[in-house]
Amino acid sequence: MEHGVPKRNRHWMLMEDARVRRSRVGLRTALIALLGQRPLDQISIREIAASAGVGYTTYFRHYPNKEALLDAVITQEITALTRLTLPVYDTADSAAACVTLCRYIDQHRPLWTALLTGGAAGAVKEELLRQGRAASALRSDKHGLPVELGVAMAIAVTVELMSWWLRQTEPWPAEEIAAILDHTGIKPAISVHAIKSGR
Repeated sequence: MEHGVPKRNRHWMLMEDARVRRSRVGLRTALIALLGQRPLDQISIREIAASAGVGYTTYFRHYPNKEALLDAVITQEITALTRLTLPVYDTADSAAACVTLCRYIDQHRPLWTALLTGGAAGAVKEELLRQGRAASALRSDKHGLPVELGVAMAIAVTVELMSWWLRQTEPWPAEEIAAILDHTGIKPAISVHAIKSGR
C-alpha cells in the first residue's frame, strides 16, 4: 500500500503551487512597475492587485501589507546580487567584484531605479546590511576594520553611489561607476589594513 498524498491531490497541489508562484511574481512585477512611477506611500494595494491581475482579497493571501511585498522584492533581488558578487569578493579582487555588482545593477536598471529612487532606499539599505553582516560573519576580518563598521561603510557608499548613478539622465558606464565604488568604498578599508599592519 502506497502512503502519502493521493495522485489526484498531488496534481492539484502542484497546480496550486504554480498559481501561487504566478500570483507572487505578478504582484512583485506590478509593485516594481508602480514604484517606477511614484513612491510606495502613494501606491495602494488595490492598484498593485489590479496591475498584477489578481483580486484584492487574493493579495492578502500572499502579503499582509505593501511593506511585506516590498520586503519580498528587496530580499529576492539582494539575494541574487549577493550570490553573484560574493564569490568574486572571495578572490580578493575588489575591482572585479565592483564591476560584477555594477553590471548587474545596470542590466536591471528599471528595477534598481524603482528601488533606490522610488522611496525604498532605506529598506534596501537595511536588507543589504542584514545580508552583509550574515555574509561577513563567515569571513575573516581581512581589512583590519571591525566587521560591523566595514559592512556599514561599504553599504552606505554603495547605496549612495548607486542612487546617484541611477538618477543621471545620461548614465555613466558600469565600469566607471565600479572604479569609483572600489576607490571610495572598498580600497579605503584595504588601506586601513595596510596602515595597521605596517606595510
